[in-house]
Amino acid sequence: MKHTYTKKDALRIIIAAAKEYAKMLDGMNYLFIYRNRYSNEIEYFETLFLPRNYQHLTGIEFLDMDGNLQMNSVFFYHKCLDNTITEKEIQFKKDGTTPLKLQALPKLIQFLRFSKMTALYNGVRPKLAVDRVAGTTNYCLGFAKDGDYFVPSSCLLEDIRNLGDNPSQILAIMSKRADRSEPIYREIRYVAKGVPLDRLKISGKLSAMISLEEYIRK
Repeated sequence: MKHTYTKKDALRIIIAAAKEYAKMLDGMNYLFIYRNRYSNEIEYFETLFLPRNYQHLTGIEFLDMDGNLQMNSVFFYHKCLDNTITEKEIQFKKDGTTPLKLQALPKLIQFLRFSKMTALYNGVRPKLAVDRVAGTTNYCLGFAKDGDYFVPSSCLLEDIRNLGDNPSQILAIMSKRADRSEPIYREIRYVAKGVPLDRLKISGKLSAMISLEEYIRK
């Protein structure tokens, strides 16, 4: 159901979510390992969460003091973190997508818990700027391809099966800091029930990207 939000509501939501984003996601790479539903092969994709990605998740447009659009998503993010963003500096998008994004945004930090399946976006909504989705039957995080990585671009209270054809099961999610000092994925954030992560037949390229030293089979 579509909610009605005021600018005051929007500020409360985007400020709270920005603080959680900074704490849990900013500057992180997440590696999604999944089994391709068609080929049965083990595949993967890498994601990257940066300050400039946050504004797009909110569905909010950022204005200067004269009411003109500001194309500075990093400044927007830091004003949210600093609690200095005001009602005069924001506006809802005219395409009506802002309330939907605001409704889904508080679940962003829980995306690991909701990421059970992944699929390439099927283009069912022309205005939705995503290339891949990860989620469940009631929540999805949309990613857009940006260079070598997929970056977060939309939070959706949506059944993944509506957005991607024949979603594939996510087998595991690993994370690391997005810098050169930490080139290998070591932190295991999620393993699907019944999946022996250390026995998967993975490619040499993926094998070189991860370390399972801390993996304990359950």
